[in-house]
Amino acid sequence: MRPGQSVFLVVLTGLCVGLSGCGRPPASTDPGGPGLSREQVQLQDAEARWADDYCVAVGSLVEKLVTMPSVDPSTPQRAVRSSSELLGSVIDGLDRALDGLHTMPPSPVPEGEAVRERAVSDFQGVRDRAAAARQRLDATAPGAIDAATLGQANGPLTEVAGLDLLDRFDAVPELATAVAHAPVCRQLAAQVTAAPR
Repeated sequence: MRPGQSVFLVVLTGLCVGLSGCGRPPASTDPGGPGLSREQVQLQDAEARWADDYCVAVGSLVEKLVTMPSVDPSTPQRAVRSSSELLGSVIDGLDRALDGLHTMPPSPVPEGEAVRERAVSDFQGVRDRAAAARQRLDATAPGAIDAATLGQANGPLTEVAGLDLLDRFDAVPELATAVAHAPVCRQLAAQVTAAPR
């Protein structure tokens, strides 16, 4: 496993502990500051709940990745088979995240839909490439296994490690504020910030 992947999985492990124990924690009811109208407070609460739903959805990828199998390098055949199983875990995690993103309610902030659509596009692209790599691994004849074959899983794993789980939230002021009031998102942001570079 590459160093970047191990850092990513450390972050995922810490986040998974909170996600698996909490399920869907309620969004913070902190109004976010003095002088807000009732409607503004309700909108902030709706934004925080939506952000939390988003973080729970992408957290399902986290939960799957922290339990994914490792590659068994003892023989070329086992390396190929275990690499295929590892990619299967990645695909399953991405499928769960995509299901969660697709079933979320509409965003109370119009820009939130663009954020979700970007995440769906990114996750779907990685999922499709992981599935293609797995298919190539599974189709490899035992006598044709070489270094290129054994490296099939590296690309999708690198892509998963590079996913920004809160991509573009900072670009939308309402969502940036919502993250600060959404328990799962706060934990995700803290884990990413604390991770060694």
